[in-house]
Amino acid sequence: RSIRYGYVIPKKPDAIIVALQGVREFTEKYFETAHWALENNYAFWMMDWAGQGKSTRFLKNPQKRHSLGFDSDLDDFHYFMTHEITNQNDAPITMLAHSMGANIGLRYLPRYPTAFSCAALSSPMIGIKVFSAIPDYISHAATGFFNEITPESYIFGGSDWKNCKGHARLTYDPVRKDIHGRWCAFDPALKSGDITFGWLHEAHKSCLALQSPAIYKNTKTPCFFGIPGHEDLVDNRCAKKIISEMENAKIIDYPDSAHEILMERDHIRDDFLYNFGRKP
Repeated sequence: RSIRYGYVIPKKPDAIIVALQGVREFTEKYFETAHWALENNYAFWMMDWAGQGKSTRFLKNPQKRHSLGFDSDLDDFHYFMTHEITNQNDAPITMLAHSMGANIGLRYLPRYPTAFSCAALSSPMIGIKVFSAIPDYISHAATGFFNEITPESYIFGGSDWKNCKGHARLTYDPVRKDIHGRWCAFDPALKSGDITFGWLHEAHKSCLALQSPAIYKNTKTPCFFGIPGHEDLVDNRCAKKIISEMENAKIIDYPDSAHEILMERDHIRDDFLYNFGRKP
């Protein structure tokens, strides 16, 4: 797989931020957060997951957001952490993760408990909202069935890129809500359509893995979670249940926020970044 990444590094960073993007996102979308990092003397690193951005696309139709399994994403991320990220100043390494990125990040932390000094995770995909009222064995069987018969097809109602029209609420900020679409208009190679049944099945499997005590009870890294009040995509109730069982975990609710806290209005976004970046 070809993995594309970017970084900005001040001369002597106080910390290194490794950011894990959500599904269908790309590094350019986080330019404002990267500037915030520089203003606070933090280095900032991010890779595009395979299947989106300018990393490897899996299918003949590159718009389809497919997956070969979240274990492959974990492998890619570990290679990124151990072979690409530089730390000449021996600065603490911190995680900043959103949604699907938080899912992968939370699976990474207990595997490599010394890799990060702390983590901030927004809208963590510990459960998927569409399955919140369905027993796990039924939802797993359903996603498995469609993964067997038509893994590379869009989910029902899915299509190629439509500039986010018809999708879930992502942010209420009048300017930041257009950033994703404007980048895709500027550089069509960044476009991703909807998810496939294969991606949905792998995401559901990864959520079920996160809900195992073997993972969340072995996560010792201090974690701060931002939970939006207006959430259409991930299951907040499931997330809060799991987080409450974790050591060194803190939740801050953002009742006026939609899914993308880092793309929200200033008072929400700034509070999340303040709680992440403030020094003890």
